[in-house]
Amino acid sequence: MANNGKQVELIPSNGSSGWKVKHGTNVGTGPSNYPKVDLPANSGPHLVIFKITDNNVSSTATFNATLPMWIQKGSTSPTASGMDPQIADWAIFDGGKTLVVLDTNSQAGDLSYRLQADNYAPILDPIIRNGGTTTPPPSGYAYTTTEIASIAGVALLVGFLVGFVVNRMFFAKK
Repeated sequence: MANNGKQVELIPSNGSSGWKVKHGTNVGTGPSNYPKVDLPANSGPHLVIFKITDNNVSSTATFNATLPMWIQKGSTSPTASGMDPQIADWAIFDGGKTLVVLDTNSQAGDLSYRLQADNYAPILDPIIRNGGTTTPPPSGYAYTTTEIASIAGVALLVGFLVGFVVNRMFFAKK
């Protein structure tokens, strides 16, 4: 799963008027303009990392800890809670500001999702475009998707902790 990570930055607008979504060099505001997250065919599972950044806006938006996203096949925004089976696992970090999702990318087609943010009203419903994977796992493959998600979650947690310690040691006001 080397280099199979996709980062999506979610920026609340001033007040409660909507979101700006950044993915790579693509930026969009409003559901019809949000950039799609493309997972290429035969590329295996991907970690999709959604991060709420305040961008100098006073926002208390965080991901809902119980069910941070609703997701379904197709291009229509979900209207009820549920999770497509291609989403193997998810975890929330950084005080509710970061959601990490493991998408197995096992079937081609769009996955429409609705991110559930607490303390911020506008609905956020972009699309993940799964290319699907027909490539068998490498020989000797023994990890389940739950194990991969757990390893990724621990790695992210360690990364956040190292960053926090480095920040405190070298950049904190003394």
